[in-house]
Amino acid sequence: MARISTYPVDGSINGLDILIGSDADDSNITKNYQINDIKGFIVSGLALGVTPVLSSASNVNQEPSGLNIPLQVRFGPAQGNLSTPVQLFANGVILFNQGGLYLFNGYANFERQGSSGGVAVIAFRALINGIQISPSKMVEIDSVGVSTPYELTIPLQVNAGDILTWEIMRDGSGVDRGGLYTHTLVGGWSNVPSSDVNVWKVGI
Repeated sequence: MARISTYPVDGSINGLDILIGSDADDSNITKNYQINDIKGFIVSGLALGVTPVLSSASNVNQEPSGLNIPLQVRFGPAQGNLSTPVQLFANGVILFNQGGLYLFNGYANFERQGSSGGVAVIAFRALINGIQISPSKMVEIDSVGVSTPYELTIPLQVNAGDILTWEIMRDGSGVDRGGLYTHTLVGGWSNVPSSDVNVWKVGI
């Protein structure tokens, strides 16, 4: 039998490929193991940690200044520093100081205030390093005093130094009304913010 080191190296791996090993539960006798079985065994033993690294909310109304003019969404006061995995700046910039996999949860309270008439079309989007990363989304509001809450949770694979931002815009296909608004509750609960954000770092 030739030495294993002399066998050819195959860079392609199939789940049905077989590796040789010893069975500790059977006197260490030599056995074959499928790649798929090894993969399942490793995944079942992983402890996938999820650590909260950012939580903030804005209690300030956020209104675009006119039609077709983007407004960067703010998520509350600045927090974090270069030694934390994530930093939030007061202007809404979210800076990832550590690369890896994150879970992002964002909330926005869309509403229309001011005069009635026509339909407000409020669009929003997410950007990484200034580049839009997903399709634009929108809400339509045809009445004053009607709010549309929107919440989104997405995974993000980022590099250290990447910047995440969100923008809203009063689209010109509608009237110049609407934005993100806070709502004061009188029942003893905390008030509804115009926006909030939670970020968790995923790791093993």
